[in-house]
Amino acid sequence: MPQSNFGRFCRQLDEWNPYPGAMLVHVDIRHMRSINQWASPGTGDQVIAGTLAVMADWAGPHGLATRLWSNEFVAAKAIDHGQMAMDECHALRDRLCAIRFPSLLGEGELSVSIGLISTGAARGDWRQRLMQAADACLEAKRRGINQIVRGGATAPEQSGTHRDPAAVLNFRRLRSEMRLTLHPQPVMDIRGSNPRLAKAEFLLRMEENGRFKPLPAGTIETLEYFGLTPELDAFTAQTVLAWIDEHPDLVARLDGLTINLSARSVADARFMQRLFSDVRAVHPPSGKLGFEITETAAIEQLDVAADIIQDFRTIGCSFSLDDFGSGLCSFGYLHSLPVSEVKIDGRFIRQVADDPLSQEIVRAIRQVAHAAGKKTVAEFVDDPRKLMMLKALGVDYAQGFLFYPAISTEQLAALLLPAAATA
Repeated sequence: MPQSNFGRFCRQLDEWNPYPGAMLVHVDIRHMRSINQWASPGTGDQVIAGTLAVMADWAGPHGLATRLWSNEFVAAKAIDHGQMAMDECHALRDRLCAIRFPSLLGEGELSVSIGLISTGAARGDWRQRLMQAADACLEAKRRGINQIVRGGATAPEQSGTHRDPAAVLNFRRLRSEMRLTLHPQPVMDIRGSNPRLAKAEFLLRMEENGRFKPLPAGTIETLEYFGLTPELDAFTAQTVLAWIDEHPDLVARLDGLTINLSARSVADARFMQRLFSDVRAVHPPSGKLGFEITETAAIEQLDVAADIIQDFRTIGCSFSLDDFGSGLCSFGYLHSLPVSEVKIDGRFIRQVADDPLSQEIVRAIRQVAHAAGKKTVAEFVDDPRKLMMLKALGVDYAQGFLFYPAISTEQLAALLLPAAATA
């Protein structure tokens, strides 16, 4: 399209005056690629035209409907009360699913995902409302076929709905002002009688009024949504690699140090190639530098992740599987991913001192991980009773506020070189 229909539709909404309330729907035609692949030429265009015609008829003479792009549509309709919105949405879905089309596989039936927003007299920013409807549609797609999800401020929390451009601008501003840094959180070896500082996970922090704190909630998710987490991961990697290069004495005293990689970065072949080159140029001691990827990211990019891990192992790097236990059929993936350790999902650690089920889950993860030749790490350890239970269950490493929060690199140096710090 030569001009964004999103902007045009927003202007139409600004001039629209529904009374007493309104509803917005964001519709996604599912499997449009299959329709184009298996149907006769022109069928896809007919499906698009038919969808828009149904939505325009549903919206009525006082409503609005348009195709945003590709296989996504939006419509706005005046309603008397918000309680009518879901019934109206069901009616629209049924009409859309009644659209049939011929294909080489036989007659097909349209499938859709729908995000719904309803609003009263105080409608606020229509652009924000459209974004909420789009987020709800994404959640509907995640849930399955022909699902309807109501979005908005009163909707249940949805996954993956962080898309505030201000968060991107704030991240880039902090980076340009050199107010971003990496603080290592010590990871303790708990296999002996006394915990030993063995490793460090470098975590991103921002400076605000002389204090360091995590980025605002939703920032990383927003960067992920806009495909910009490689920017964040590049900053993290460059900062840590520079620290490794400048402090070989401290690196030598650690069993290893790790940084996090996002799913987007793992899937970005160009970014991973640059990272590989950067690591090889610094040439950290073998086994010292590790990368953490979440279980979800690894599962989504299983073949890619396995190849990346093998490539980085050739230059002495290791990988950890973060949030292990958060996905389905977790144990099966340990055969496919040559990671050196698994970090047990925090939900099982938070209750491990008192909850028998959490204890058995942690025990099972530890047993399977050890059978596969991998170490285990417990996060969020903030209570001596949790530590005692984790030691009894045979977990190898632990990190959390019981030991240390994320600290400055100077504080880490003082812990690793106590004699030099006091000299």
